[in-house]
Amino acid sequence: GEQQRVEIIKALYHGADILILDEPTSVLTPQETKELFKIIKRMRDEGKGIIFITHKLDEVFEVADRVTVMRRGKVVGTLKASETTKEELARMMVGREVLFRLEKEPVERGKPVLEVENLHALNDRGLPAVRGVSLKVHEGEIFGIAGVAGNGQRELAEVIVGLRKATAGRILIDGVDVTNKSPRFIASRGVAHIPEERLRHGIVPNLSVAENLILKDYYKEPYRRGLLLDHSKVVEDAERLINKFDIVTPSPLTPAKLLSGGNIQRLICARELHKEPRLIVAAHPTYGLDVGATEYIRKILLEQRKRGAAVLLISEDLEEVLQLSDRVGVMFNGEIVGIVRPEKVAIEEIGLMMAGAKRMAREEMAS
Repeated sequence: GEQQRVEIIKALYHGADILILDEPTSVLTPQETKELFKIIKRMRDEGKGIIFITHKLDEVFEVADRVTVMRRGKVVGTLKASETTKEELARMMVGREVLFRLEKEPVERGKPVLEVENLHALNDRGLPAVRGVSLKVHEGEIFGIAGVAGNGQRELAEVIVGLRKATAGRILIDGVDVTNKSPRFIASRGVAHIPEERLRHGIVPNLSVAENLILKDYYKEPYRRGLLLDHSKVVEDAERLINKFDIVTPSPLTPAKLLSGGNIQRLICARELHKEPRLIVAAHPTYGLDVGATEYIRKILLEQRKRGAAVLLISEDLEEVLQLSDRVGVMFNGEIVGIVRPEKVAIEEIGLMMAGAKRMAREEMAS
């Protein structure tokens, strides 16, 4: 939040009359977001022009006077914020009605699938990023992780799925210790991973849609034929998954990099979820997606919860975390500083924990 204010001050110091803010609240706590909005409104009242780019419709109505909607690189229309609704803007964005509140059916929680015990890990610079994290995620439960970006969420997800080494602690999947095992071994235990950066870590951009759909299984029957792949079987199964997950692509042989962001995410979901995994680690699964694709991904996560999967949901969208999760762990400086039930906590309290201003005692954390 302080860095955000510094950037605004720098722009004003250089005499800027127009300020362009691109998703500025993604790294802010709820309290810092409110302060940013006050600054924006004050700048507007002083005669400055602000272009505010966001996919969060609530923010549009909080700060905007006029709203321009874009879809597939083209302007769909411009409206006065006071004369439109969230529903109308969403319809303009995706061309159909969108559900903003998804039904989260009661599901009986089962036994723990993921158990993380006193986990420690370093970031890419060799500095502590995960500091003594302990948590459990049960069958039929979505456990959300809330926190400002850069507080160890990415490293936590990568350690759990085998992409980063733990320096201390244990990770158990269905009681089996998988600490520092290979990604392939962990995947074989029924773990699915929807990664934070879908283009860098979720697909191989130059491979076809069909080839990307078998990245976890290409070395096994029925796809392997000696040293070669059975391409007819690869394409046959790809067509089935394309239809099941409604992936919009010209052909199973189309390079995955040519798909839209929403369809790349559908591809990843198809690959990771079609075998009904025991644990799903979903890191920022709706980031950068339009409201239609966001609705689809959230529905899928709730369906997996209903099926009995355990879901670890990591997101910087606090509204998303609170709407989907059964319990929410708040991370600050690499630690879990609180575990709460969304229906029993005020958003201001979560904001204080995200900023490091409040910490729950262990016996207060929701189990």
